[in-house]
Amino acid sequence: MNRKSIRFSMNILAVLPLICLGVIMLAVSIPVIHGAIVAETEEGLKNLSHALLEKCSVMEEGDYSLEDEILCKGGVPLGQDNRIVDSVKEVSGIDATIFWGDTRMLTTIQTETGERAVGTRASEEVVNAVLGEGEDYFSDHALVNDAYYYGYYTPMKNSSGIVVGMVFVGKSRERVSNTIFHVVSSVMIAAVLVVVIALTISLWYAGKMVSSLSKIREFLGNVAQGQLDCEIDENLIQRPDEIGEMGRSAKKLQVSILNLVGTDPLTGLYNRRNCNEALKQAMQKYQESGKKYLVVIGDIDDFKHLNDTYGHPAGDQVLRELSEIFQTCMQEKGVAARWGGEEFLFIYNEEEGALHALEGMMEKIRSAQIIYKEQKIQVTMTFGAASCRDDDTIESLIKRADERLYFGKANGKNQIVCE
Repeated sequence: MNRKSIRFSMNILAVLPLICLGVIMLAVSIPVIHGAIVAETEEGLKNLSHALLEKCSVMEEGDYSLEDEILCKGGVPLGQDNRIVDSVKEVSGIDATIFWGDTRMLTTIQTETGERAVGTRASEEVVNAVLGEGEDYFSDHALVNDAYYYGYYTPMKNSSGIVVGMVFVGKSRERVSNTIFHVVSSVMIAAVLVVVIALTISLWYAGKMVSSLSKIREFLGNVAQGQLDCEIDENLIQRPDEIGEMGRSAKKLQVSILNLVGTDPLTGLYNRRNCNEALKQAMQKYQESGKKYLVVIGDIDDFKHLNDTYGHPAGDQVLRELSEIFQTCMQEKGVAARWGGEEFLFIYNEEEGALHALEGMMEKIRSAQIIYKEQKIQVTMTFGAASCRDDDTIESLIKRADERLYFGKANGKNQIVCE
């Protein structure tokens, strides 16, 4: 595709904004999605951590203590079979741990050998935040038994308010990352689909616009090459937008050029070029339907003498006023054209009644009084008429009409010579 073409430019205009929009959407949405999932994870872990702590609190009355390496509450072992933490994982799939101090006493976290990570310790960062300051602590990179977690820690206090341990619930970073990946992937797929659909629509619409402009360009190109009878797509002219206006303007330009090159500037009649086209159409119609037509060539009698007597401007005045008579008389009957100089060619669409109509036009010419500089000028014309035959060509038909015209001119003028 030519980079200087309007199609290329419009495609770029359609594609670039949508691609930029898609990139911006992804650039904005991915951090937002990541932050939302992390925030939701934190809130969920917080609620679960407090629920686990509450569950520990109501199991037995009394304070927490460590007796014979067993975590107790009110002197009673606190779920030494790990059931309390296992139930959390069974319901939510989230790991849970109960610490005495910084040491894991009950936990669902396992070592590489598949054993529970009992006796392992929390990181210094967690110990300082929870045991040292007595505050909840959330980390998105908590290192637990050589694995990273999104973890939430809640201090475990005795009735005196002293922090003696903590409760932990955590979701592995891999699991959260997978969730983020799936959500982001879904958003990316949706964004790509939206961009693709929008691109398809934009390119389709841009293609239609370019196609319409190309049709106008092709039409104007044909007109410029002299194909003045070419047609423009009617749909272009009927469009209500600027392209429609361009199409209508192009059509007006064609009509204007036709008027300039297709008509005689002095008389306003068809010139020889358009007359030849009309003759072709009449012959084609006759060949298709068999309906005969009549061709007439007329010549103003003694026109040279008229010019010599009154001057060429008077001759021009005669040509103009006679042409008005021709147009009036030929209306809805056929075509009148200036064939050359003071010669005119008439095409009667139907042979029947044509000679009668021609006689009527001849009478109007005889009775016309053309005023030029207060002088009355009267003229007559001689006509040669020929009806089409099955073996006729346009040239043979015109030749017969021309021969009869010259016969009439040589034998008295001011008459109609026909077959």
